[in-house]
Amino acid sequence: MSHVPSEVAPGVHRLGDQLVNFYLVETAEGLVMVDAGLPAHSGRFLDTVAWVGGRLRAVVLTHAHPDHTGLAERARDKAGARVWVHEADAPILDDGPTSSVIHARPERPLFSYLLRRPSAVQTLMRLGYAGAFSSARVREYTTFGHDQVLEEVPGAPRVLSVPGHTPGSSLVLFEDRGVVFSGDALVTDDPTTGCVGPRVVSRMSTHDSVLALDSLDRLAALPENTLVLPGHGDPFTDGPRLAAVRARSTGVR
Repeated sequence: MSHVPSEVAPGVHRLGDQLVNFYLVETAEGLVMVDAGLPAHSGRFLDTVAWVGGRLRAVVLTHAHPDHTGLAERARDKAGARVWVHEADAPILDDGPTSSVIHARPERPLFSYLLRRPSAVQTLMRLGYAGAFSSARVREYTTFGHDQVLEEVPGAPRVLSVPGHTPGSSLVLFEDRGVVFSGDALVTDDPTTGCVGPRVVSRMSTHDSVLALDSLDRLAALPENTLVLPGHGDPFTDGPRLAAVRARSTGVR
């Protein structure tokens, strides 16, 4: 086997690479994937499913940016998994991976940002090489609203809206595991700047930074013993409130 999964909490496995994370959650009713990485991660994902065992039942997206949806259509089409996304991000899935610049237009135009931070070009090249901008459009999906428990998803995770990075950005909380998947609402390593520590992703890919910072209140209100699992960077083990405090103090670049 080429990849042994990293178990970051009981029955919760971290996949991906140094650029982006996605996760696999074991439940009594089957497996749930939170976010869907990049097409290049297919081998690691299949290795992990084989290692863990069980049937993939659902894919729950924290948001619909292309570095978090790359394997979603493959999981739906080949494994029969049901894909879930916030209704505000559904237009991105409808129009394909490059449409996020239309439906969740970044605060700072890409060209001007790259002039300020040319190192971000390397990140875009790595994403492109891994298939982020050419992955298959998700042909069928189910939407969820502002805040709700996804009773039809194994493990019944609770989704909490944290708009800002995208209009439909959401926290995915598995209360019985004590983990929250923050997607890009809060990361511990921003691949567009190379900065580490809890933060909101830069304006190169964040739709509304003021709203994103305000949305950190939702994260801060979670129980202190909750493990924060971000879309980029290592888990944050010191609690969601401190993660939010540090992100606010850092601001948005």
